[in-house]
Parts: sequence; C-alpha cells; structure tokens
Amino acid sequence: MSKECVLNVTDLECAYGPVKVLSGISFQLKSGSILGIAGENGAGKSTLVKSICGLLKPVRGRVDCAVPVAAIHQEFNLAPHLTAAENIFLGMELQRGGILKLSAMQSASRELFDTLEVKIAPDALISSLTVAEKQMVEIAKAVAAKAGVLIMDEPTTVLNKGETEKLFKLVRSLSAQGTGIIYISHKLDEVLELCDEVLILRDGEMAGLHPSSELTPRTLAEKMVGRELNGIFPPKLPEGAGCIKLELENVCAKGVENISFTLRSGEILGVAGLNGSGRSELAETIFGVRPLTSGTIKINGQKVNISSVRDALKNKMAFLTEDRQGSGLLLEFPIDMNMTLASLPQYGTKGVLNFKAIRQKAIEYVKEFSLKCNSPAQTVKNLSGGNQQKTAIAKCLDTAPEIFIFDEPTRGVDVGARREIYDFVHSLAEKGCACLLISSDLEELLGLCRKIMVIRNGTLAGFVSGEELTEQHIIRKATGVEK
Repeated sequence: MSKECVLNVTDLECAYGPVKVLSGISFQLKSGSILGIAGENGAGKSTLVKSICGLLKPVRGRVDCAVPVAAIHQEFNLAPHLTAAENIFLGMELQRGGILKLSAMQSASRELFDTLEVKIAPDALISSLTVAEKQMVEIAKAVAAKAGVLIMDEPTTVLNKGETEKLFKLVRSLSAQGTGIIYISHKLDEVLELCDEVLILRDGEMAGLHPSSELTPRTLAEKMVGRELNGIFPPKLPEGAGCIKLELENVCAKGVENISFTLRSGEILGVAGLNGSGRSELAETIFGVRPLTSGTIKINGQKVNISSVRDALKNKMAFLTEDRQGSGLLLEFPIDMNMTLASLPQYGTKGVLNFKAIRQKAIEYVKEFSLKCNSPAQTVKNLSGGNQQKTAIAKCLDTAPEIFIFDEPTRGVDVGARREIYDFVHSLAEKGCACLLISSDLEELLGLCRKIMVIRNGTLAGFVSGEELTEQHIIRKATGVEK
C-alpha cells in the first residue's frame, strides 16, 4: 500500500530582508516516513522549519501540507511561570463551559510522560525543571498536538543515551501510526540510524537527497561541508599540566555534596555524569550563581569568597552556561553588545561607552570564530544556534579568563563548528588557561581530556584516567555500578 504525500515543498526560496537564506528547496514527505535534514549551522535548517510551520512567508515557491503540523524547535518555547501540564496544553486547553479542566490536563500529561518514561510532575513549574526535563516537556507538547507532520529540531541535544533511546522508540511508534516526521540533528549517527532519507543543506541550497543506507557519518559530514574532513579532535595536550589554579575542598551547595578536586593551569578536566547528576550545579557553585553552604574554594592557593558572578569575574573566571538563550545571551541585543557584555567597564570612561571600540572588538571575534552574520550589529536572535554559541564563547573570552568553565559547549553545533570549538578549548589550555569541560557527550570528553571527574547524585563518584579512560568505566561510575 503506497503512502500518501503529507508535505510537498516546491522550489522554496526564503530571505530575511535582502539576505537570501534558502533557494531552490524541493522535497516530499510521505505519511509514516522519517526524513532527516542535515547541514552546518547557518545552512538554513531552522529557516526551512519556520517556512513549513507558516512562521515565515517564502519569497518564492510553495509549501503544501495536507495535515496539521507540530514542531519541537531547537530553542525552548515554554512559559516558565506555568506548569508542565499547562505548557503541554497551551493553546489547546481542555475545558468545559469555559472552565479549564486542570485535573484532566494533568492526567493526560502524566500519561504522556509515562510514554516517554520520564519522571516529571505535571504540576511542576517549568522554571524549576532541568534543561533535559524542559526538552521532554517540549516533546510531550508536540506529541499531544496529534499532528500529521511532526518536526523535531535537535531534540536530543540535552538528552542522555537512555533518554535518546526512549525518544527513538516514540518516534518509531508515531511513524508506524502514519505520522510523517522531519528529524533535524547535528548528531549524524542518530540521523542515519533513525531516518529513511536525508536531505542535505549547504549555504541555503540542496546539496543532496539520499537514502540513509547510502551514507556514513563521515560521508554525510563531507557532503554537508563540501570538502573532506580529517579528525575532529586536536591532539591531546601533553601530560604534566602547570600549577594548581583552582581547588575545591569538601564543597557543598544545593544539589552539590562534599566535592573536592584540583584543576591545574593548562589542563582540560572533563566532568561527566547523567543528566540531573549535579554537573551544572557544581559549575554554578564555583561561579557564584549557587550559594556555597560549606567547604572551601581556593584560587592560586588562596581561599576566596565567591558569592556572586561579579566575584567570579574579579577572580578571572568565565562560565559558558548550557542554556545560552536562557542565561548566556541577550537575544534582542546585537552581536557586538553581547560579546562585550561581561567586560563593559573596559570599554568606557566615566560611565560613557566607547561604541567604536566595542564594534572593533566584535569584528575581531567574528573573524576569529568564523561567525556567519551580516554584521556585528545583527540581532543575536536571528543567528543560527551554532553562531549564537560562538557569540556566547566570545563573550566569555572577552573577560580574559584564567579559569574557563564550559557546560555543554557544543550543544546544537554542527560538525564543522564542533572542531572549531575543540580547537579553541585546546588553544586556551595550551596558553595556560585552566579548563573545566562539562559534557553529556562522552566521545567529546574522551577526545579532549586526559582525566575525567564523574558526578553522581551531586557527589563525586570518582576520577577516570589512563587505561581506565573509556566510556564503559565512566558509565559504570555514573550509574553507581563501580565505586
């Protein structure tokens, strides 16, 4: 029995003002099919999603959809002051006689979370959830819409391996029920495992449409960037890092219990653990976002009191947060103002900002990070996810840090930009900066670090190095199998 076409995109062309971002895009999606879309940051993936959802009017071409469309966007679209259930049914509330049926919405939300095999209370406020839990609410919200076409833009970026497997199980179930699915991800192995076909975008144009069976992660990456790719990780730094730069002794805070470790100049120390293990809470404690309840933090051998972000900045620390849109950038501000936001005092005299100096510094960062934008005056919200991440990194770098904490630095970043970020971290450490690298991507940690600290339930589960530096040892410590 042949599948019906539920989405037909014909010769699509889109632009933001005079800047053309998509041109000549044509493809079909059939019921029950899973189409992958791959491309570098700025290739036009998110613009294509906006066009299909009716959020962006094309300059030319057509988008014909025979069924309702639901989308999980790359950045969260949740109301933080509402509960998980209220967000799931926002705009499609269950009601009777104009009165909301709150218990019915909570019950339906609980069933959706059970399907996803996640423990989220339907009455929990979004603002109280972790990034991974927020992602699960977004997924539940899209599933609740019961659309004929479901678009998933980077749905697993903040999910661990187990959560990703549960999501894949759900996607395959929806596909079997006839839902047409568009799956966008920078995790190329996921795209090839899950999808029937892959549409490849490069610089806003089609670079190919291939059955997944004809591709490997390497050939797909090369088609995305239009050239051969060598190894993604730079050579590991030699052993024998410098003096102890940062030291924690029995540090406790909300979500962090009795953590002790040292970080040396020129070292990239990895931090692994399951989502919700306390990795980000540890970073926030070090950086003064989360109050210290007991224990000691030392920098250069001297005890320091870091009770605010200002204290952390004074002590030459930088923190790239995992939620770049929520706490890393001001989306309505231009690139140049974001890049210099944490270091504004050095661009002013007697309270008057030197905007020429700000613009010049931003031009330097745009070039250094190969950031794709019209100009440093472009609003950050109009950048792709990867270019937003580069902007956030530049903001951190502008404070001239000696200790740099990275939390999920390659979240939502394409394979080419990943290599650039890895080279940047490597270069920082090579120059003597002490780097703390938090990541849910074990390949990333193993590729960059000689030593990895594992966090479990807010406590230190141990360190992995030398011959034990393997994914198996990390997972065993993270899950409590190995003490």
